Amino acid sequence: MADEPVPPAPPEGSSAPAAQIPAESPARPAGPQAPPGGSGPPRPRPFRERKEKSDRGPRPDLTALREPLYRETRGYRMRLEPPDLAKLKELPGSRGKSEGELGEDFFDAQAERLAAALAEDVPAPAEVRVVVDPYSRQVFLAVEKKITAILSF
Repeated sequence: MADEPVPPAPPEGSSAPAAQIPAESPARPAGPQAPPGGSGPPRPRPFRERKEKSDRGPRPDLTALREPLYRETRGYRMRLEPPDLAKLKELPGSRGKSEGELGEDFFDAQAERLAAALAEDVPAPAEVRVVVDPYSRQVFLAVEKKITAILSF
């Protein structure tokens, strides 16, 4: 009888008989275990078969859907790129208008001023990129890779 395991004594203050307390803790699944602190190697994720790109179809090219807006004034072809058109939405009074409408309104109000500012430094005809900064309310006029004028609006 000396070789029989003795069940542990019940915790203090417990009224449960000693025979109901399990002698061993429940079995844990085999495999890497995370330390009690929660850090450690991540558990491997179950394998999922990935779909081939051809199964999903071609991804839409969102940049191809948006085109620049052009305005011809005094021999200058002014261009507002899609990111600059989007910036016009930050201006007061733009609520409910599309980017195209905002660009047309901007050119209606500013095209003559922009062309007059270019006339001093850039001979016509020329292609001019119009870059808008709605926060400082400035417009930058660029010919090729050089900014030729900065105007407030």
